[in-house]
Amino acid sequence: MADNSTIRSADPTSSLTLRSRLSTRARSAVTRIFKEPPPKRSDTPINTNDGTAPTQSFDSPIQQPIKNGQRGTGKQRIPSSLRTWILNFRNDRYSSYRHTFGKPVNISHSPSSTSTRRNGSYRNREKSYHKPSHESHRGGLGAFIQSGLVTILSNSTSTKEEKPLAIDIMTIFPAEIVTHIFSYLDHKTLLSCELVSHSWYSAAICSQVWKFAFENEYGLWNKNPYGRDWKSMFEVKTILNKRWRKGQVNPTYLKGHTDSVYCVQFDRQKIITGSRDRTIRVWDITTGYCTKVIGAHQDSDSLPNAIGYHKGSILCLQFDSNILVTGSSDHTCIVYSLPSFTPFLKLPGHRMGVLDVCFDNSHMVSCSKDASICVWDRSTGLLLKRLRGHEGPVNAVQLRGSLLASASGDASIKIWDIETGACTKTFTGHTRGLACIQLSKDCRTIVSGGNDQSIRVWDVASGSLKYEIREAHRSLVRSLYLDSSNKRIISGSYDQSVRVWDLESGKSLLNFPRWHGSWILAARADDTRIVSASQDSQILVLDFSSGIRRLESMD
Repeated sequence: MADNSTIRSADPTSSLTLRSRLSTRARSAVTRIFKEPPPKRSDTPINTNDGTAPTQSFDSPIQQPIKNGQRGTGKQRIPSSLRTWILNFRNDRYSSYRHTFGKPVNISHSPSSTSTRRNGSYRNREKSYHKPSHESHRGGLGAFIQSGLVTILSNSTSTKEEKPLAIDIMTIFPAEIVTHIFSYLDHKTLLSCELVSHSWYSAAICSQVWKFAFENEYGLWNKNPYGRDWKSMFEVKTILNKRWRKGQVNPTYLKGHTDSVYCVQFDRQKIITGSRDRTIRVWDITTGYCTKVIGAHQDSDSLPNAIGYHKGSILCLQFDSNILVTGSSDHTCIVYSLPSFTPFLKLPGHRMGVLDVCFDNSHMVSCSKDASICVWDRSTGLLLKRLRGHEGPVNAVQLRGSLLASASGDASIKIWDIETGACTKTFTGHTRGLACIQLSKDCRTIVSGGNDQSIRVWDVASGSLKYEIREAHRSLVRSLYLDSSNKRIISGSYDQSVRVWDLESGKSLLNFPRWHGSWILAARADDTRIVSASQDSQILVLDFSSGIRRLESMD
């Protein structure tokens, strides 16, 4: 290669274009690499294994003279991966550089290797190379830089005896294969991949890739999975889990009821509560304001269908997107249409107060202090079956598919077939009456609590006890909620505390003692909140999600 003046005079168009694209420092670095001749075989730093040439370690400093116009100390420490690549490039290890040009290029530097043509033949056996075009320069330089960057990123230390191991998968695999490869990575590795290059960043932020990362870490997502920002969901879920572990909450009290609040249920928009004051209240979950009051003060005679409202305490309720079902001490159930909260069915099937209700797409189920369980048709309100078997008040029921679980004051748990009405299993073990029960979504686990102050976890298939949390509370365990997706149990007790337990081990995770002024009668939870109701007429909202950005991605 000629000196700098020769470089400036040759192919001015190509030279100007390259100079416009490269910074001064980068251009001088590339110029030095091409200008300096490759080391001769006798003084090459690569170990020849013949014992005659000293072995040069790539981790030791390289002695380099200071040339005119250059600044330095005479010793420059270059990363071993970069030095290896430069040496291999000089010694023609990266032969792909020449082939990228389309025509071979003469990169020889010694006068003895210059070829001259005589009589149509070459004087020596070295090939003659044509001068590359401007486009060839761009392609060759691209391959030159790309191969160097890949080598540096992978910290490859290939020698003459081994081939470089660094391969950028973005250049050889289609996007579908790259996505499949990335789906095996955990979230920490994906975040590192985002920093490699633009192409790696685009692959690492793919929503499908983060869907796999989310489900590998937190399990399958039961809600609609389409069109979700899975990376934001992963971030929100991680922050929420951290706050749940540390008990970081923002507490809010909702006040409006004038007597004990017996039941509560909520979703992302609203909280619905029922009280001894014979009213149902609807609260905005974001602001905490009461948006609707149903019952008691309203004029029942003005209703066109004359169904009316409850004339006793609201003891239980459940709602979905279409209906709200409530049970009362007036022995009846009332079904309301949502979102208008208009009552359209009354179910007068019990002889005593209705203590719990549940439903699915086909059936509604109620249980009563009269020790019976009634199964109703959801669409018509007709009584389909009356289940008897308990010897005491049936305090709680839970319906999952064709299985119905019930808990009674007789200290037993029963499993019923909702279609036939037959009792298929009975669980005994509690020493005193049961107040609450929860059946997991997969119908494999039952959690029960009652007056013996313990919480028991049962295996449905075998009917055996998995474990018991003795003295879980200091008084009656009045309410249980089983969060199957997060493997948590939330319990509320007459000892005025709300506690959180690990479903797998029964270990205590959180305890909120005496946040209410009296007995806790109901407690429910989801990923973001615990909502509890008490005899003190207040509703307590323990919010774990306050201030988290992109929380709406979880909806």
